[in-house]
Amino acid sequence: MRGRFAAVALVIVMLAICFVPVCSDDSDAVASDEYKISMPGWSGTKGRNPVTLENGGSHTFTIYIQNLSSSVLDVAFNTVAPGKMIHGDNLTNLTLAPAGDKSGNDLLKQEYTLAAADVMPSIDNFPVNLVIRITDLTDDTYTLETIEFDVSVASSYDISVSQNKFLGIFDNNLPAPFNTPIVPFLVTLLVYIVAALVIMKVLIIIATRFMKDNSSDRERKVMRMTIRSGVFFAAAALFVDVGIRIIGTELGIYHTVHNIMLTIITVMVALIIWQIYSVIIDYLLWKLGQEEESFIDPTLLPIFSVVGKIVLCVGSVAFILHIYGMDLSGILLSAGIVTLGISLGAQSVLSQFFSGIVLLLTRPFNRGEYVEMNGRTFIVKRVKLMYTEFYGVEKDRVVTMPNNAVVASTIINMSKYDKAYRMYIDFEIPASLDVKKVEEFLLQLAEESVYVMHDDAKYRRPRVKFMDFKGQSVQLRLDATIRNFEDLPEIQSEMKRGLFVKLAEAGMEASYSKLKVSVKDKPDVQEASEAPKSAPSE
Repeated sequence: MRGRFAAVALVIVMLAICFVPVCSDDSDAVASDEYKISMPGWSGTKGRNPVTLENGGSHTFTIYIQNLSSSVLDVAFNTVAPGKMIHGDNLTNLTLAPAGDKSGNDLLKQEYTLAAADVMPSIDNFPVNLVIRITDLTDDTYTLETIEFDVSVASSYDISVSQNKFLGIFDNNLPAPFNTPIVPFLVTLLVYIVAALVIMKVLIIIATRFMKDNSSDRERKVMRMTIRSGVFFAAAALFVDVGIRIIGTELGIYHTVHNIMLTIITVMVALIIWQIYSVIIDYLLWKLGQEEESFIDPTLLPIFSVVGKIVLCVGSVAFILHIYGMDLSGILLSAGIVTLGISLGAQSVLSQFFSGIVLLLTRPFNRGEYVEMNGRTFIVKRVKLMYTEFYGVEKDRVVTMPNNAVVASTIINMSKYDKAYRMYIDFEIPASLDVKKVEEFLLQLAEESVYVMHDDAKYRRPRVKFMDFKGQSVQLRLDATIRNFEDLPEIQSEMKRGLFVKLAEAGMEASYSKLKVSVKDKPDVQEASEAPKSAPSE
């Protein structure tokens, strides 16, 4: 009996010895008043924190941990969650300096993200725990704190809410045997066929209305085929997506089919938008080009086409990449760097290009108009994206000027709103002539000219001004309004020739520099005597 008592006592003593360290650790654990844990918007580590995510979505929390003790604390994190549907960040260990540290390292700010898997059904109150272990590095004692989350996921892939429903929305309350998923499936198919036919008809009517009057039958046929095929494949892809949800299948299969159908829909919608966009832009620019005072040049059609194609392609590719869960931030960053490099290396070319767009949009001049730039007069021949071509006044040469130089110049359009032009012709006559009589001749020439306007009250009548003294001459200026600037060279020649004739008819000789030339058969005696003698012959 005593032996049994002694054995029991020995066991009790051994168990007590084993539990002493555990009790000692618990008693020497880091006290709760030696640190502080908090999250904005939540009541510390007490209670469960509700979180709502989408499938493939995430939510980030900011956790603050402050050291209130005089010891150095080590902080470790561990996420505890059943399964892999919800997962948290794998955070590394961090160190907290003692309270009052001047560097501010006694306060830890840590971001923690909870994320849901891309393919998963809807769930409610999924338990996820973030366990924080705080260890005193002085004596290796530690304590555990747990932040508890209740995660709910509203999954867009949850097909159970659409099963056996018309269009995936309305419940099938028909009696047996019509209460099976095949009935909503067939009805939905019929609705999609009718809707596709109606949309085809409406889009074709709209596009046809915006087709140019001179469009060929082939262009109209291509437009109709593009719209019909695009609407058909987009409607078929959309129906397949909804039809699978109505009949029901595994979530993984639906996820794959859903992404493929979205890709097809994106491509088809982009194709339809591109076709209608091309037709409308082509029609508008053609219509505006028919107007005499159009503010948009038909030359812009290729630019609008290229810009529209780039926008649609980039948008479609970006959306498709997003469908398959690809991160576009790296691609956008790389594209930005490449674009910056191209911009810096081709500043002059880009300046000409955008200046060309400005000229085509603002239209400071049109083809055939007379413009004055930098003191020179040109006739506009053609405006292109990179440069503008001008004729000389006599149309004897073509001047090509970069568009950035044209935009930077002060442009005087002498025939944009009114073909009439106020001309000024200078005449220099000898001071010995009767100036008053010469003025009368000039006014008479202006009145007789068919190029000068006489019958419009809004223009001043021709007049002559005494401008300046020029040595032995005086300068007169004829001021008159002509019907068209392009007649100016002919008018100047006509006026000067006419003045010469009238002066001659009136017996008023205008002196001019003369060169006297005399031809002699024999030299003068004096010249012969002054001629050098030839050397005597030997």
